[in-house]
Amino acid sequence: MSAVNQEALTVLALNLGTVHTQALLFEVVDGAYHLIAAGTTPSTIEAPLSDITVGVFDAICQLQTLTGRILLDPHNNLILPGQVGGEGVDRMFITYSIGKQLKIATFGLMNDVSLLSINKLAATVPGRVVESISLNDPRPLQQQIDDTVQAYPDLILFAGGTDRGAARSMKKMADLIAAILQLFPRNERPPVVYSGNQLLIKPFKDLFGLYSQFSTTANIRPDMDNEFLDQATEDLAKVVTSLRTDENDGFKRLALLSNDSPCPSAVALGRMTRFLSKVGDPEKGILSIDLGATSTTVASAVAGDLNLHVLPVGSAQGFATFLKSTPFSDIAQWFPTGINPEDALDQLWQKTLFPASIPMTPEGLSVELAAYRQLLRFIMRELAARGSLAENGYETILCSGSALTQVAAPNQLLMMLLDGLQPKGISTIILDSHSILSALGTIARTLPLLPVQVLESTAFINLATVVSTEGLLRAGALALHTELQYSDGKVLEFEVKQGSIAVLPLKSGESAILELHINHSLQVESLALADTRFKVKGGLCGLVIDARGRPIKLPMNPRIREELLARWNSMLNPDELVR
Repeated sequence: MSAVNQEALTVLALNLGTVHTQALLFEVVDGAYHLIAAGTTPSTIEAPLSDITVGVFDAICQLQTLTGRILLDPHNNLILPGQVGGEGVDRMFITYSIGKQLKIATFGLMNDVSLLSINKLAATVPGRVVESISLNDPRPLQQQIDDTVQAYPDLILFAGGTDRGAARSMKKMADLIAAILQLFPRNERPPVVYSGNQLLIKPFKDLFGLYSQFSTTANIRPDMDNEFLDQATEDLAKVVTSLRTDENDGFKRLALLSNDSPCPSAVALGRMTRFLSKVGDPEKGILSIDLGATSTTVASAVAGDLNLHVLPVGSAQGFATFLKSTPFSDIAQWFPTGINPEDALDQLWQKTLFPASIPMTPEGLSVELAAYRQLLRFIMRELAARGSLAENGYETILCSGSALTQVAAPNQLLMMLLDGLQPKGISTIILDSHSILSALGTIARTLPLLPVQVLESTAFINLATVVSTEGLLRAGALALHTELQYSDGKVLEFEVKQGSIAVLPLKSGESAILELHINHSLQVESLALADTRFKVKGGLCGLVIDARGRPIKLPMNPRIREELLARWNSMLNPDELVR
């Protein structure tokens, strides 16, 4: 057993969400860390209890019931550190996504340099930019001040100046921020986070310290040509954690028990996504999507270069935001035959009031799946608009959040993900069914071996390896001829027509060699007019060939569209995974 394993044999991770509170227990089994059990309860941060520790206690009690271990003492306090007899835990860590969305005001010198970078930094925390000001802002100075005060931000982010540069312009912008701060009541002034020229930290601390809390991060633009957000993201996370602990006594009490500073779930997810992209295909990347209640975190990384975004849409409180910004017809286009539009719309709005509810009928499930399809399309379009999608697609797509992992049968879930995400090239779709990815990202700073070993365990579910084609071709024409060579030497040949989905039998954990003969009008990734061979792994739904093209286009005629959707769903049937 390694020294790291001996140091912390039992680890408790708390995942504090707006709708659910989760307790995860990790322990060393046969020389490696494994997820032992997960307890999930409704969160109690909101009224009537308004005490997040109640939900935490319930989740830990679930762990005790599931494992038979004693984790709480007779006074219902967590036993930390663990005892010789096996009671308690050796380490405890916290990830969280609780709290209201922050209203953020951003300030930078130039629109296309420092202001652009500081807005990217703002996107890494749950919030929205309510005001953004640069030196070349066309509004009169008084209008800039009035607009910022009326926006009433919870947080001010300020960046600009390469190291050793732009001191005079930065001082001018700092004076503007100081003037704005003085117009707020003293106990309601937003804290200021500075991410610019490091030589100005001392004078700015003296200036802003007169009016509000002042924090600093690494310079996100140390020179004009390079942007560095990784360390600034970590620094900003500490500021957000401080705000959350100040506004919630229960969270503050839990934070005192943690072996590392509680980490926002988004930042923790970004850490793991960056790590996985470094050990994967350097030409492709990792996409992680965590559909939360209030917001959705999306981390896209290629060879360690991370783009992290927290979008204000989700499966509960954030679901209302999505419905308000999305035409109902965009959702209804995914409905199967027999769905009443008025009843469906009423069901979706009911979901915003009762986020933990689950569909009770097949029709209700179809409506919810249709909405999540379009929600994923909304997210992917937003990422594309921000230039944050990998051009060659993703080697691995990780999906987390109960709305994505526990809402339907595997084939229904895969169909929803294919329609919503519309992956390119060859991708493996992985389910984080216990929502542990963010917890691993938090633990990684202190116990780096634990996440590596858990990732290699059975805690994650390989849903399918998906091969997607792009290009223009007549529907029904031959798109691909495939040959799948199994490890026992058997070969399965299969023809896939344009506009269809094919499922090739390849079980979870089974590997094979896939040879593709691609129609000259199509391509898979950047491969066209060539016979290509790949090593592929099977999943819960086998090996899937999606020859519907990108983007997927649905017929305008409702009857034809419903028939097509039914045909696609029938094609994706894991019950036929035999050979």
